[in-house]
Amino acid sequence: MVTRQLRINQQFDLDAVLDGTQDFRWHPLGSGWHSGVLRGNLIHARKMAVGIEYRASRDLDYLLKGYFRLDENIEDIHADLSYRCGTVAQLVKRHPYLRVLRQPDRWECMVAYICSATAKIEDIAAKVERIADEFGCAIRLDGEQRSTFPSPASLLDAGEDRLADLRLGLKRHEKIIDAAERIQDGRLNLEELARPEVCYAEAKRRLMVCKGIGEKIADCIALFALDKTEAFPVDTWVERAMAKRFPCAEGLVGEELVIWAQDRFGKYAGYANQLLFQEEREISKELPGGA
Repeated sequence: MVTRQLRINQQFDLDAVLDGTQDFRWHPLGSGWHSGVLRGNLIHARKMAVGIEYRASRDLDYLLKGYFRLDENIEDIHADLSYRCGTVAQLVKRHPYLRVLRQPDRWECMVAYICSATAKIEDIAAKVERIADEFGCAIRLDGEQRSTFPSPASLLDAGEDRLADLRLGLKRHEKIIDAAERIQDGRLNLEELARPEVCYAEAKRRLMVCKGIGEKIADCIALFALDKTEAFPVDTWVERAMAKRFPCAEGLVGEELVIWAQDRFGKYAGYANQLLFQEEREISKELPGGA
């Protein structure tokens, strides 16, 4: 086991970043530590004044820099959004540390968002963890045991019936197996879709060929796994936030709202999306009976 400090020379707050509910495999350990699984690596991390401290089986600086998008200047992104929209500029001030995570296991991210339909955040996390525990491999760190996420081939080898036994609901086992088959036989290549030369619209179109992947889930996968920062996932939280703050977009639904948002917010529409999402979640928490 190694313990390392990753210094970060721009605005960053690990607790705030992980509260964005983009990646469902993090949970608190206590004393400020968080446990996460990234591309088969079990990591314990906590925030520091100058970045993060983490424990892992090996040096994961490179992986974490990509995951947290430390190759991007968040202040430049915020400046672009603030110039385009005064409303989002206010949200930037309220949530200066919020980032869009670049998830390293694109397949895991895809499955997680297939599991996200009509599910609460804690339920999505539980479903993803059940799949990992049943079909992945055990990994250990500092007394904790978790599981890697199984590959498409592993799930296909296990078979649809065993996946169905996990009772994921909404026939999610069929949708996951369909996606795994497409990846395994080459009809769907997530690595290819993440390339800059594959535009957002084309990546989204190819994702939506899969069973159970509609507009919102495709946008989530495009944003968090395929590096398409213009993707704008529209769920009930974002719909509510948009209705409150942008009456000029009233009446727009689905793809119409996505197009409107991309025109308004530009190439970083996904960051605006997460700012709106996080703001609405925090408002909900502040209300009596809020989640």
